[in-house]
Amino acid sequence: MENEDEIKPVLFCIPDITGFTRFIATADINYSKEVIPMLLRKLIDANIIKMNVGEIEGDAIFFYKNGRLPSVSKVAEQCKHLYMTFSNFLVDLKKNNPVNYEKYLGDNQLGLKIIIHYGHISFSNIKGRVKLLGQDVIIAHKLLKNGINENNYILLTEKYLSKIRNRQKLQQSFHWEELHSGSEKYEFIGEVKYRYITLDEMHFMDDVELISGLKINRIKS
Repeated sequence: MENEDEIKPVLFCIPDITGFTRFIATADINYSKEVIPMLLRKLIDANIIKMNVGEIEGDAIFFYKNGRLPSVSKVAEQCKHLYMTFSNFLVDLKKNNPVNYEKYLGDNQLGLKIIIHYGHISFSNIKGRVKLLGQDVIIAHKLLKNGINENNYILLTEKYLSKIRNRQKLQQSFHWEELHSGSEKYEFIGEVKYRYITLDEMHFMDDVELISGLKINRIKS
């Protein structure tokens, strides 16, 4: 049980399914209620840096990890593993149920965005359930809705990037020269700056396609 009175520094890692609302609204309910829970379970199992699950909100999993900040290479590997898991899940859907796949997912409407943020939280026990509290929790939630017009990407907040001392490792792990700049403004919070990179630009998409044989959205930078 977390100490509810203590404020802890944490890493947030939030995989979020893009195209979720459209899929739920247009797909047969029996198909969607089978696909989404199965996908979320796969993403939870893809947790290779031993994060905690704070919340599951329909199309997003709020992972957090307190204690020592994982190395940037481990965070990059976690992001890659989440996306490989997501991509291979779509491959299996197409293989096992091609009719429904083509009918509801054939236009590559589902994607994955991953929010990486660093901040501080406190814990509250509400009728036996641990709730994460703090401004950084709000920021992480709000960043799920942003101005990035891509389906598959990793967003790294400046607050997270400021904690990375080994800039060479950052360059190697997230291809610094290819990171795009962005920011959002939120009432009572102000401007939140970030960098992002499409998962196409992470240079492992060819491996995904060779493994899967499935055409995943290839984002043009």
